Amino acid sequence: MNPQPPNFYEYAEDEGINLKRYISLFVSNWYWFAIALFIAISIAYGINRWSEKVYTVSSTLLIKGNQDAGLSNIFPGSDSYRSQQNLKNEIGILKSFRLNEMVMKRLPEFYIEYTKVGKRGIAETRMYKQCPFIVVYDSLQYQTQGRRVDIRILSEEKYRLEINGNRNFSRELSFGERFREMGFDFVIKLRDREGFRYDPDNSNKYYFVFTNPAALANRYRSKLSVAPIEEDASLVRLSTTGFVPEQEADYLNMLMDVYLEFGLEYKNQTATQTIDFIEDQLGSISDSLRRAESELENFRLYNKLIDISREGSAIQSKLESIDAERTKLLMQKSYYEYLKDYIDSRRETGDIVAPSVMGVTDQLLMNMVNQLSLLQQQKKKLAMNLSESAEPLRLLESNIETVRQAMRENVNDGLMYIERTISETDRRLQEVDREIRKLPSTERQMINIQRKFDLNNTVYTFLLEKRAEAGIAKASNVSDNRIIDNASTYNTSRIKPKEKQNLTMAIFLGLLIPLIGIMLIDYLNNKVIDKKDVERGTKAPVIGYISHNRLKTEIPVIENPGSTIAESFRSVRTSLKYFIKEIKCPVISVSSTITAEGKTFVSANLAAIMAMSGKRVLLIGLDLRKPRIHKIFGINSDGGISNYLIGEESYDDVIIKTETDNLWYTPSGPVPPNPAELIESPKMEEFIKKAKKEFDYIIIDTPPVAIVTDALLVSPLTDFYIFVVRQRYTSKNTLDLIEELHNNENIKSIGIVINDISISGYYGYGLRYGYAFGYGYNYGYNYYGYYGKYGYSDDAKGYYKEES
Repeated sequence: MNPQPPNFYEYAEDEGINLKRYISLFVSNWYWFAIALFIAISIAYGINRWSEKVYTVSSTLLIKGNQDAGLSNIFPGSDSYRSQQNLKNEIGILKSFRLNEMVMKRLPEFYIEYTKVGKRGIAETRMYKQCPFIVVYDSLQYQTQGRRVDIRILSEEKYRLEINGNRNFSRELSFGERFREMGFDFVIKLRDREGFRYDPDNSNKYYFVFTNPAALANRYRSKLSVAPIEEDASLVRLSTTGFVPEQEADYLNMLMDVYLEFGLEYKNQTATQTIDFIEDQLGSISDSLRRAESELENFRLYNKLIDISREGSAIQSKLESIDAERTKLLMQKSYYEYLKDYIDSRRETGDIVAPSVMGVTDQLLMNMVNQLSLLQQQKKKLAMNLSESAEPLRLLESNIETVRQAMRENVNDGLMYIERTISETDRRLQEVDREIRKLPSTERQMINIQRKFDLNNTVYTFLLEKRAEAGIAKASNVSDNRIIDNASTYNTSRIKPKEKQNLTMAIFLGLLIPLIGIMLIDYLNNKVIDKKDVERGTKAPVIGYISHNRLKTEIPVIENPGSTIAESFRSVRTSLKYFIKEIKCPVISVSSTITAEGKTFVSANLAAIMAMSGKRVLLIGLDLRKPRIHKIFGINSDGGISNYLIGEESYDDVIIKTETDNLWYTPSGPVPPNPAELIESPKMEEFIKKAKKEFDYIIIDTPPVAIVTDALLVSPLTDFYIFVVRQRYTSKNTLDLIEELHNNENIKSIGIVINDISISGYYGYGLRYGYAFGYGYNYGYNYYGYYGKYGYSDDAKGYYKEES
């Protein structure tokens, strides 16, 4: 009892990713990886070799709170002098346009960007203070900004100038000669005339561009990085990147200097405002004091009055006391009016004079002045980095308005109180005046003059003291921040090009791009590539694999019986025995879905390989519309099966013996007008019955089933259908037709042969054969499996039977 062949789908591979297949796919396309790697590494080399180097430079700055109370110690309640720095706000100030614009105004060397060009015109090197020449100009407003000016040094005395690379404008000039054309006005001089030596071997090509300070400020603040060295630290690291480390270091150092000056200036604003306010008061008092002093001196000289009576002295003392009180009230009134003007004018400088400067002791007013000053200072800082519509600024504005309204009410109340007090003081002065009128005329005049002098002198002395105190407080102010590490070349590192990273990236992309490309092509490919493509399209079994015919013959099994392709047909012959079993003279029809899939080639060689095993085989060319088998065997097709079917030829006349032992051939004959009717005629069945009596195997070459129905007309006479599928040619969509035929009850059995397989070509894995490596053959073969004499080869992906 012959064992049954195993189910072809029992050993089907998982539907997941077939790693072996893809590995074989990548290996077979190694040249794409080689090309991609070569291109990627070449690009990386070019970037590393010719791209301009970029450096990063860093410095360290300590941002801390105010350590000195300053004016707040001199004027109690003036907490507005105390700086309440916020780290994030300070970082924002460092990156603000205003501060960076101030920095650029102090770095005129940045206004011109010098660049050296290599000999080939590819490599460029940015220069700062190393350029052999300098451009001297009067003002930037007379220069065209952003326009390139090319310079080529011709000798130690001459150079050639071109504007924007336009050779139509070329001028040879001497160093030191003024150029005043094309929107420019400058003089080019050698940086070191005595030390400069012209070298013709160098490129001697340069160009420069004038740059706007505002554009420079925006460029540098955009690439400035400011971050604390640790999360809660107030020590921050400032870093920037550029082509010349010395230039970046100059920028960072100037930025820190300007920042410290800006902070100190901001801190001194209130003290400066206080001094200015006192100076205004002193200006008006000093004139009154000089007039009173002169009047007193003249009166004494004219009246020769040295002293006044005891009664006059008592009245004078009372008068001075009331005048001092009234003067103090007037000073306070002046301060309240100052505050009222500050509030009504909606100024937001934040530098409000402290109430204590003018003797105001209202604690509530002191707190409100301090609060308003702090809020306005915070808004001023935030406004350097935020737009007016930002939520933090809107919230601050709301708080400022609330404090401003409260202060307005307080100031109005204070003014009313001071007015009442001044009125009371004036009433008391009137009483003293009545007492003075009782004194002698000369003494009375002396007291009035002395009164004016003492009043102005007291106020003047008080203001002088306050001005001195404010000056001392301003002088004692120091910056709350300090520089820890200046930027220098010692803390510079190169960040571009990263040579190792570029090479690594090139290798990675050189492998990844072809890998993705090959996988994408594989995914989009609609052609049959391997066995799994066939298995996904149809359940019809794959009975064999035919390798690519590299021989110059269409019947390689006859002319090269020991070749690989001949062995592949032996494998198909072996697999067929499982399907035809004990059928006497089985009829095997060979077809395909479309033309050019190799059905005629398979028919001829399969017939030949069966004949070589000692079996009598008849090959029938039933492709009546496009016959080709006669060309393979080199036989005249004047008479053939078509002649027999119409009764023109006898059975014996169309059976032709070939040069191969045991192989006979029936050509197609002339192309008839009605091939389908002829194939379906009783003569066809009669022919097959006669042939079965004489032969062991009958193989029919039929037309493609997707084009005509001729192949299906012989299905009642056929014991087994072989459908040829060509690798990289047959569309996966045509497998649906094979599956439909496989499910057709009128067709007895179907098998698939995959043709034209290239083992070492594209998609090598998945279509290999067990006989392909390490065996000998000369009509004697050994097949090994694990079903006794019947077996399944992992490499072959097919089944076979041991033969002798």
